[in-house]
Amino acid sequence: MCGIAGILSKENTGNIHQVIHRMTTRLAHRGPDDEGYVFLDNKKILVAGGSDTSPISWQSSRNYAPRFHVLDDTCANASLAMGHRRLSIIDLTDGGHQPICSGHENQYWMVCNGEIYNYIEIKKQMAGMGIQFTSASDMEVLLKAYIESGTRCLGMFNGMWAFVIYDPVRHILFGARDRLGVKPLYYVLNNHHFAFASEHKALLEVPSLKAEVNEKAIFPHLAYGLVEKETEGFFRNIFELHPSHFFIYNLTDNRLHLERYYTLAVTPGNTGFEPADFHEAKDEVFRLTENAIRLRMRSDIPVGFCLSGGLDSSTIVTLASQMNNHEHFSQLSLGIKAFTAANRSDSDESQWASVIARHAGVEWFRDEVTSETLASDLDDIIYYQDIPLYSTSTYAQNRVMRLARNNNISILLDGQGGDELFAGYQHFYTAWFGQLLGSFNIRRLLKELNSLGNSPTNAKSIMGSVLKLTADKTFGSRLKKELSLATKNEFSLFNSQFLKENRLQIQFSGELTMKSLNEALGDYCTNYYLKNLLRWEDRCSMQYSIESRTPFSDDIHLIEYLFSLPGSYKIHNGWSKYILREAIKGIVPDAIRLRTDKKGFSVPQTQWLMETSAALKNKFLSLKDLDHISAVNKVKLEKEWDTIFSSPLHFRKMDLIFRYICYLIWLKTFFTGHYQHYFKK
Repeated sequence: MCGIAGILSKENTGNIHQVIHRMTTRLAHRGPDDEGYVFLDNKKILVAGGSDTSPISWQSSRNYAPRFHVLDDTCANASLAMGHRRLSIIDLTDGGHQPICSGHENQYWMVCNGEIYNYIEIKKQMAGMGIQFTSASDMEVLLKAYIESGTRCLGMFNGMWAFVIYDPVRHILFGARDRLGVKPLYYVLNNHHFAFASEHKALLEVPSLKAEVNEKAIFPHLAYGLVEKETEGFFRNIFELHPSHFFIYNLTDNRLHLERYYTLAVTPGNTGFEPADFHEAKDEVFRLTENAIRLRMRSDIPVGFCLSGGLDSSTIVTLASQMNNHEHFSQLSLGIKAFTAANRSDSDESQWASVIARHAGVEWFRDEVTSETLASDLDDIIYYQDIPLYSTSTYAQNRVMRLARNNNISILLDGQGGDELFAGYQHFYTAWFGQLLGSFNIRRLLKELNSLGNSPTNAKSIMGSVLKLTADKTFGSRLKKELSLATKNEFSLFNSQFLKENRLQIQFSGELTMKSLNEALGDYCTNYYLKNLLRWEDRCSMQYSIESRTPFSDDIHLIEYLFSLPGSYKIHNGWSKYILREAIKGIVPDAIRLRTDKKGFSVPQTQWLMETSAALKNKFLSLKDLDHISAVNKVKLEKEWDTIFSSPLHFRKMDLIFRYICYLIWLKTFFTGHYQHYFKK
């Protein structure tokens, strides 16, 4: 797990060594263990290090070992530079240093952020073809797979990745991102530079990029909590390479080509339920889940676990403990450590986490998260996230990562993605009931309705969603916008002009869909929703130099198998995640396995916002003048502040205000020079 960056100067104006150094320094938190650079220009190759380059890298005899210091004038005049910050996970020797190269007369160079979990299997296969390896690193396997197979190599990998390869034969830069977006990759392209990096803040160092707000991103964030739904996010002219895509940048004609390399096959599925077929599928889901966890235990350092108390993280912790009893993983030789965020509210799930901790025999670490430091922590979190927060759940997730780091854990397995694979959210019931109705399976529909006691939802909620979807299909766009405005009293805090300018972005049905259950799950996995959760996870973990591994979000064999199964295996007799619950029967305690409530990674946001109202108001008053587009009616907000924060009935307005304050903090951080405060000298 690392941070990567690179820059091509089309006009070769010099000082590229200073620019790439600043870019990678912005990413130092992602890789504190090592630092490396390569400079390429007209067959001339210079390999450099920096103040954080490890002694074993400086002393190495490998052809990708550093020989110069990055800030030496020798490195100033190259046209292309790539940089890397390393968090040492696999192959702790000099073999794991990056940028890594391979080849003889023509050297391919690569920087990568991620892990290829099946690298051992790929390596054995390639070794059988006569390909030789000189390290124990998964990165060498990745690079040589590209040299042998070109872009087709992406189909070989099971894992998470964002990488860029300099290909001297085709004279291109080839960059790719994993299938569902576990690892991030952004780029800048203009007349002067092409640059890429793991985070926005590194790209702000590109000399030809002027930091500007992309105003199109503000309304979706404030109104609905949406972030990075489009390729261009909060920063104008910084673009995200979407999951399942690669780019080819032609160094001859300076053209950028983007292409999707993977599309998840989604079987809409019939609504029937065959017990014998289900039993076979249940066993296969167990086998694939166990294998996904086993692969993600591959590491040369200890591994820990996030434990929320929900079904997904409980499954991972329990199965890991069971496997360890038989296989004795070296990564768990010091014991299994699990980390939980607790809070003083009805949403606290730490009681369930304690059940798993006792059952699995793990060493349990619990951090009670309160509102006391919420306001003061926002500045740091937003800097490391690069964008405004949409909820306080990121605050709690951040504290889990900090707790793990304080206990010397640099790898965490987490259950992110389980809800999207197995149908864990309440609104998936709407898709399922719509599918049953559309296929005229009335018998199953009535049985499911009568079994809603096993679910986290109810008939009234489902009926409301169905009516909303019916209205969405029936009413015209103008009427739908008026209905949306009439039902969202928090919109009264917007300035009328701002609301008018963004009327085309007003939503009515939101995340609800008339698609089949599997198609709805496919949308969640491959479009905005899961990618959104994974980006918060990536930044929270990397703030503390932790690699977060998500078996349910990037194990391609488990994912593809689940999308080949009918929806009736996922919601059945009222139960969500039915096939997972049955697969782990007798392994995960029934107290967890048969929970009917669904909290997700829940936090008492309304309670916290009410408790910290005074501190948040001070932030608003000190920063409100930064809002030059006047999105919110500041006079009205200040006047109504105490009333809004006096009752939980105003939770929607409080949520919008929290997002607005995070937006103001983001403006202060990145547009007033405040972020220089974080620059590591």
